Amino acid sequence: MTLTHHLRTAGASLIALALLASPALAQSQPTVQTEQGKIRGTAADGVKRFYGIPFATAPVGDLRWKAPIAAPRWQRERSATAFGPACFQASPPDRPAMPMSEDCLTLNVWAPAEAKEPLPVMVWIHGGGYLAGANSEPQFEGSNFARRGVVLVTINYRLGPLGFLAHPELTEEASYGASGNYGILDQIAALKWVQANIAAFGGNPGNVTIFGESAGAGAVNILQASPLARGLFHKVIGESTSQFDPDGGLVGRKDMRQAEAYGKAFGEKLGAPSLAALRALSPEQIYSQFTFFWPTELDGYVLPDLVYHVFAQGKQNDVPTLVGSNSDEGGTIKVPWVKRDDTNAATYDRLYGGLSDPLRQSSTDAVQWQMRVWAQLQARTGKQKSWLYWFDQPWPGRKADGAFHGNEIVYVFGTLNAEQQPWADEDRTLSNLMTDYWVSFARDGDPNGAGLPQWPNYDPAAPRLMRLAPRPGVIPTPRAEAQAFLDAYFEARR
Repeated sequence: MTLTHHLRTAGASLIALALLASPALAQSQPTVQTEQGKIRGTAADGVKRFYGIPFATAPVGDLRWKAPIAAPRWQRERSATAFGPACFQASPPDRPAMPMSEDCLTLNVWAPAEAKEPLPVMVWIHGGGYLAGANSEPQFEGSNFARRGVVLVTINYRLGPLGFLAHPELTEEASYGASGNYGILDQIAALKWVQANIAAFGGNPGNVTIFGESAGAGAVNILQASPLARGLFHKVIGESTSQFDPDGGLVGRKDMRQAEAYGKAFGEKLGAPSLAALRALSPEQIYSQFTFFWPTELDGYVLPDLVYHVFAQGKQNDVPTLVGSNSDEGGTIKVPWVKRDDTNAATYDRLYGGLSDPLRQSSTDAVQWQMRVWAQLQARTGKQKSWLYWFDQPWPGRKADGAFHGNEIVYVFGTLNAEQQPWADEDRTLSNLMTDYWVSFARDGDPNGAGLPQWPNYDPAAPRLMRLAPRPGVIPTPRAEAQAFLDAYFEARR
């Protein structure tokens, strides 16, 4: 709620009107003119904040399962002081309920209160398995980046069946002859909005970094491979997972025909055998039949080829690339990416057979492999450099989980207080280091900066990476034998 609202509820409307006319309050409610209309945000502690800005028309009714279209214009000044709802999703039982809607295509902006020159822009794409998450989660609060001279944007995109359903009738009705991947098209629409509007917030549309974690990193990987995203960003950061797994992540790769069959079968399970029947269902009905949905790589539109092939052939959007993984990804996500069979039994048993939890270690190794291959392919086929990291700091209150999947996010954003942990000085120091690396990379296309430990770019012939820990330093490839095993294992499955 705004200060004015609180004053009015106290019966002090005359005082509120006087305050509104004062320069101090006017400064705390900055306005920006966007292409759609004027918006009003808030400002405090040297940071301007604008929340819940529509970047596309609500994808509801006949627009459900269609590519996003630009947000409509508005005439009156629009309040941008409250987050928009999350895109509709199945709420996990271990997470608090949050407002959800199909009308969810909004973004948030944090910017320095004063900017003398156009600033680097960073656009965050949240994770959640393409099924969950929102741009308003507390760990994504962008003030720390803004205070370091960055304009930070967090975006929503359609999730699960509403974001990635392919269907023969959808393909037939689309002018581009494909379906699914609506969540990726939402991300592209948000990046187009950034290009058109971010200068009004003090940002430089010619210096945009996209970054994300988990499915957000997979989306960054897809955007780097997609011809539709060319020119919309200039650097990428990926944290823990990519699209390079030959089995297509959690659900298996689907080309367009397979994806359409999957979507049609999903509708039939819901008692909706036609597109009209599917569009008549409520979001709650659609989510009553839980199943995984995933981007389709061979849709011929967003991705005309497999992401791996795009990079292997040097056809990716060739930009500076910073990627990495955590030292115990399997502490919280255990995915059977690697399976024992007759061809690999001896090596598999040597690497994992003696462990109390082989799936935990193999999951960690597989995520490391995905990020190493991303850095490796960019270094081999691109002109722009890549950097690889290995994050190795457990939360102090969850040491049994190790440096688990996603635990680096609060360090990157400088939002340690978003989690109730007994944080120590070493955690705060590491957080500052990581934010400085990320900001240096966004500003200059190189994580190295004044006073920072030197981080060499990735060289496949002499691979070194940065261990991000209380005692940071350059190290060789962790578990090199496991990584060599995975090279052969995934190549045989490609």
